[in-house]
Formats: sequence, structure tokens, C-alpha cells
Amino acid sequence: MDISKLFIILIGSILIYLTFLFLGFNLRSRNIKAQNISKKDK
Repeated sequence: MDISKLFIILIGSILIYLTFLFLGFNLRSRNIKAQNISKKDK
């Protein structure tokens, strides 16, 4: 396996991880509002 293919896979996986991390923090407040949960109850 080429080093370039390994590098592309590594960069792609990091981008996917960061995307889900960003979406998780971005949508957390909306999720709490949708479930009617106060921040003390989490």
C-alpha cells in the first residue's frame, strides 16, 4: 500500500471525526430543547 493512499485515508478519517464532533456540539443545545431537558438534569 502506498504512503499516499495511507495519508489520504488518515486525512479523510480525521475530517469525518471532526465533522461529527462539530455537529455533536452544535446540535446538543437543540437536542436538549427538543427533549425538554434542563442543563442540570443532563
